[in-house]
Amino acid sequence: MRRPWRAAAVVLAGVVVAAGATAAASCTTFNGVALPSGDAAGDTSPVEGGPVEASTAAGYLAIADAARVCSLVFRCPLLAASVLGASAVPIDPVNYSLCVHWLAGPIPTDRVGFAVQSQTFACMAKGTTCAAAGSCLSLEQLATGDPRCADAGVDASERCADDAGTVLRCAGGYALHCGAAYYAPGSQCLVGDDESHWCSTGTHCNVSASCIGSLLDYCGQGSNLHFGINCAFDGYTCGMATNDDSGLIGCNTGTLLKPCSAAGTSCSGDVVDVCDGFDESEFDCAALGGTCSAKGGAARCVRADDTCTPFDADQNTCTGTSISVCVGGQRQSFDCASVGLTCVPGAGASSGHCG
Repeated sequence: MRRPWRAAAVVLAGVVVAAGATAAASCTTFNGVALPSGDAAGDTSPVEGGPVEASTAAGYLAIADAARVCSLVFRCPLLAASVLGASAVPIDPVNYSLCVHWLAGPIPTDRVGFAVQSQTFACMAKGTTCAAAGSCLSLEQLATGDPRCADAGVDASERCADDAGTVLRCAGGYALHCGAAYYAPGSQCLVGDDESHWCSTGTHCNVSASCIGSLLDYCGQGSNLHFGINCAFDGYTCGMATNDDSGLIGCNTGTLLKPCSAAGTSCSGDVVDVCDGFDESEFDCAALGGTCSAKGGAARCVRADDTCTPFDADQNTCTGTSISVCVGGQRQSFDCASVGLTCVPGAGASSGHCG
């Protein structure tokens, strides 16, 4: 199934780059824009050295910023689904402790795209509205009646907005944000030969499909637009999958094409498999010296010395302005007031949270 926010690729006969072929220079030029090498460009090389202690493995965010993002997730009904679809990180929209754990808890050291994902969540932490947080993502799901679509007039189904920084696809219920790190530098809303609107770097494309590090550079079929997308944005590598005989370069799970359709998490041995609705993205718990567990709810990495889970009865409870959370398997009390919020008791399906 093709992702709705990525144009179909066309690969001309004889120009497919062999699997694993990448540009290895210290600085790569894409469409006239210099891209840094290494993790800043989405380098997918795993960190060497094997498993590390949870106390030394980095999370995407500090707990205060994680609390800010998760508060927005609880306020904005479609934000968690947007994050899952855009970055394949399963932040939870109803269990605050689990949401904070995914953002502030230790992330496996070989997680593909860790740096660009951290940058994205840091952008979201600065947002004060649903739209501001959503604009950090390549894909933002739009609610029915979103004013950005209601104000579009007769051209409501598909159009450019925000001075060509956004593609509004109101008929499909989503927006593409061309400034997100998923898209190559210089991407903007452009109209293809087939009248489709995409985040693109140029028209009249005639490049050969190739990988520039984790960046997939290709021409869109039908649109004839030039695209560059960073596979690492949602935990994938760029290349030709070893289990795909189509001859097409694309964004893969490691070296494999692993399509899926049911969005959510599951365990595959010691790996947390995250289905974003199209492909599986992986978190290797063994890189943390842990295993994958779905006990109590969604799959996550656990370690032998964990003292709690986000599903424990004492989680997400308020004591004044503070809330109890389990981050990286350790109990913490976070003061919502430290980020200008208060502790809101749980109601219905939603747990207690900072709000």
